[in-house]
Amino acid sequence: MSHQLPDEYWESLGPNSPFLCELFHNQSQLVAQLQVANNDLQTQVMDALDDVANVASQAALAVAQTILTNAHAHTGGQSSRNAKAANPEAFDGSRGKTEQFVRSVRIIHHADRRLR
Repeated sequence: MSHQLPDEYWESLGPNSPFLCELFHNQSQLVAQLQVANNDLQTQVMDALDDVANVASQAALAVAQTILTNAHAHTGGQSSRNAKAANPEAFDGSRGKTEQFVRSVRIIHHADRRLR
């Protein structure tokens, strides 16, 4: 049989063998379909996490550049010694990276408020 179980097994089930065999076959097909759907969903979740990380990275860079532009304008065009825009790091979505990002935005925000 196509279920990878020997015919003797199905015969040992007695008169309900055809029904049980069909039930087993249907359940096996459903499990296979669920596995495929689960794999697709996992791929979509991973892609979504990557998209969120990229957007967060781009947003952080845009915020930093805006703050630096405003700071530059508030200092009368004089560039600040320690301020420079950097290339964003890859964001892996971890709690540590998220906390680091929030702290850096707070630091930049406080620095910008002091310049006003």
